[in-house]
Amino acid sequence: MFEGVIRPPLDEMVSWWVGAQQNYSVSIGKMGKYMKTYLPEAYWQMYEQTYSDSNYEKMWTSVFAACTLFRLLAGEVAKELGYIYNKGEDLQITRYLKHVQHLPRDAKEIY
Repeated sequence: MFEGVIRPPLDEMVSWWVGAQQNYSVSIGKMGKYMKTYLPEAYWQMYEQTYSDSNYEKMWTSVFAACTLFRLLAGEVAKELGYIYNKGEDLQITRYLKHVQHLPRDAKEIY
């Protein structure tokens, strides 16, 4: 789910952020191969945290790292392009993810 659902929009937002910072004159390359070149070290470290091993808790850490990085980048891109980033929706999504994270392992439903 992470690689198929979360990573693509995160990578797209990284691409937009880099574009905004570089006056849309560069590309992060195929599969993001130049991403590290254009991201500040702090953002790159956050991006690295989005990768995890098979440890359940580390997977959740990577999900929330992706959310945090997306939030930061999207806020800056929105400002650059004259849009408003919907912080309320972001908070609702984060709250929902934390709720799901703390469900019992044998949960059959999400309340």
